[in-house]
Formats: sequence, structure tokens, C-alpha cells
Amino acid sequence: MRLRELLIDLEPLRTARDFRRIFLARVVSLLGLGMAAVALSAQVYDLTGSSFGVAASSMIMSVAVLAGSLAGGVLADRTDRRTLIVAARALAGLAFLALAGNAFSDHPSITAIYACVAWDGLATGVSVTTLMAVTPTLVRPDQLRAAGALVSLTGDIGAIAAPFLGGVLIALSGPGWAFLVAAVATGITTVLVARVRPLPPGGEDDDEDDEDSAGRSSPLAGFRFALRHRTVGALLALGLVTSLFAVPTVLFPEVVDKRLGGGDLTLGLLYTAPAAGAVLASATSGWIGRVRAPGAVLLAAVFAGGLGTVAFGLSGHVLAALAALAVVGAAGVVYEVLEYALVQHHTPDGLRGRITSVVTAEETTGDIVGDIEAAALARWFNPSGAAVVNGVVCAAAAVLAAVFVPGLRRAELPADDEDDADDENTGPGDAPGGDFAGGPAPAAPLSHP
Repeated sequence: MRLRELLIDLEPLRTARDFRRIFLARVVSLLGLGMAAVALSAQVYDLTGSSFGVAASSMIMSVAVLAGSLAGGVLADRTDRRTLIVAARALAGLAFLALAGNAFSDHPSITAIYACVAWDGLATGVSVTTLMAVTPTLVRPDQLRAAGALVSLTGDIGAIAAPFLGGVLIALSGPGWAFLVAAVATGITTVLVARVRPLPPGGEDDDEDDEDSAGRSSPLAGFRFALRHRTVGALLALGLVTSLFAVPTVLFPEVVDKRLGGGDLTLGLLYTAPAAGAVLASATSGWIGRVRAPGAVLLAAVFAGGLGTVAFGLSGHVLAALAALAVVGAAGVVYEVLEYALVQHHTPDGLRGRITSVVTAEETTGDIVGDIEAAALARWFNPSGAAVVNGVVCAAAAVLAAVFVPGLRRAELPADDEDDADDENTGPGDAPGGDFAGGPAPAAPLSHP
């Protein structure tokens, strides 16, 4: 394979103007919001003197994003999606301005902070879900995996650079200025999205053969479609497992304290290692767009991520732990790109908003419950044992899916400008699909469009 074929494919940025604007909006947004996330954690801890206060803000954000995602899925299938994204980001910008005003006051209010976090979470849930639903209309079918890798790369770089910049800004001038930067970044994002062409919802005739088409306007239509469709349903089930049993980052501090040693520096490296592996995988993701068996590769990525999590749990040295986490991050990029591409390819445009809301709700809920699950396992075994159990579950899920869900293993995607075609294993209600629908919503306390 030539080096040019290995490097990330930039064609969607060159040929799709509206995708380019959305991509730039995401980059700007990630930088601002990454800074604000650090500022929020620092300010909440300063006001409460408790990690519980920080956890409470994260929980409020997660619940609000979940509610916003479910509402956004319905709205995205009923109204102009560009208008919906612009409105949601404008409201999020007001939340950041309120956070800045509260931070600059003589007596900042923790209640006001929690209210603003909930406000931003609702707006973010709507905008994330809607953006993921429209991205398939912005690029060609054969560009879906390249678009997915580009979106993933921005998130991974943002996870590394933005918190560092936020920490520097807070040290120099306090959290208020970080919130102002987030507000300005959100304003720029809103303007960029407003310049995208109108994006009306999908037509109601996308699923006209469905015997339950009369109920397609229901918020539950996405769940019903996922339950009937063998490929989409299997992907969502596998996604729930990977969300619940991912690398237990909530246990990193205890792993450092009881197993690896090294203090805060080691802890920071553990949090950075998955993102570093993900950046490397995204930068060399050109091959993903040419794989002929994306379903099988997706399952292999889940299996590799599970083994990486097991290796992290068994590692007794910092370098081995970092290497294992980098493998997990790299495998996660391959999995995320192919999962979203396959889900959106097999989902009719008129249902994409609600299917996307199901995916976002699944990830948000999985993150919350997964932290509880990991903490419980750590008490029964130990932090390293919890990581081993999680990794074994993910690897086993990939093997079971490969054996018992052949439709997922044989799932295909359009390539080389091929016309969309029905997969031989699609079920009732399938329709020729579109493309990649964006990346997953990042972790709380603050998110992005």
C-alpha cells in the first residue's frame, strides 16, 4: 500500500462545500468548548471543594444531553435541520455568556452554573443529533468513511489540545475568559452553519412499503425501525455493549494510586493515551475507505479494543498501560467511523433524526451506567480486574456477533462512486441510505455540535 493511500482522505473537504463549512464549525467549536469544560470543572471544584460537585455537573449535563437528543431526533425529522442547528447553537452561546457573567461576578452561584449546564446540555443534545442526521446529505455515498475519519480526527485533536489551552487560559485570567472564548467560538459556529444550504427533513415516502408507515411521525418510530432492521439493530446492540463496558476511565486515579504509581503525571498520560492512539488512527485512515468488508472490520475493531482493555488491566508498567490504551483509542476510531457509516447508510432519511437520537441516548446512558458498573466491579475485584472483565465482555460480544449475526459481518457500504444498493441481508423497511452522520457526542461536562 502506498503512503498516499494510507493517509487520511481529504476529498470531502475539497469537493463538498457545505461539509467543509460544517467541518470548520466543528473545529472552532471544539477548541472553545474544550477550554470551557476545563474552566467549568475548575470553577465548580473551587466553589464546592468537592469532587461530588464536579460529578454533579457532569451528571446534569449528561441527563440534559439525553433529553435534548430525544427531542432533537423528532424535531430533525420534522423541521429544516439547518434552522434547528443554528437555533440550538445560538441558545448554547447564551448559556456560555451566562456562565461568563456568573464567573465575573463577586459571588459566583453554583446554582446558576448547574442551570447553565442544563441549558447548554439541552441545546447540545438537539444540535448534535440534528448535525449527525444531516451530514449524510452533504457528501457523496463513496465519501462517507473519509468524512467520518475527518470528523473523528477533529474530536481527537480537540481532546488533546483544547483542555491544555483551557488550563493555560484559566491560569492566566480565570474561568470567566474561558467561557467567553466558548461563547465566541459558538457564535462563529452558528454563522458557519447558517451559511450551509437549507436542509429540509427527509421525505415521508422514504419508507412507504412499511406496514406501520402511518406511525412514522411518532418519536418511537426510530426504536421500531431499529428493532426490525437486522443490520441497524445489531449495530445498536453492539454499541450499547461497547458503551457499557468500555475502558473504565473513571478508575484511572485508583489504578495509578494502587498499581502504576507516578502521581498526577501518570494520570494525565493515561487520559491522553487513547486520544493519541485515535489521532494516529485517524491520520492514517485512508485504508478504511477501501475495505471491502466493513462489517467484518468493525467487528475486528471491537475485538481488538476489548483485547487492548484486557492488556491495560493486566499491565503492571506505565509504558505497557499507555500502549494498551493507545490500541484501544485506535480501534475505537475504526469502529466509530464504520458504525456510523453503516447505521446511516441503512436508515431512510426521514428517520435519520430519530435513529441518531437513539444512538446518542444509547451512548449517553451507557457512559453513565458504565461508570457505575466499573466502580461496582472494582469493589468486587479491583480496578485492574474491572478493566479485564470489561475487555473480555467487549471481545466476546464481537465474537458472538460475528457468529450469530452474519448480516452484520457481511454488511457493505458504497465505494468508488457506486450507486447505493440494498444489502442482501437487509430487513423490512430498508431503504437505500446515505452516508456518514458525524461522530459521537463527547463526554460531559460540555459538548459540541
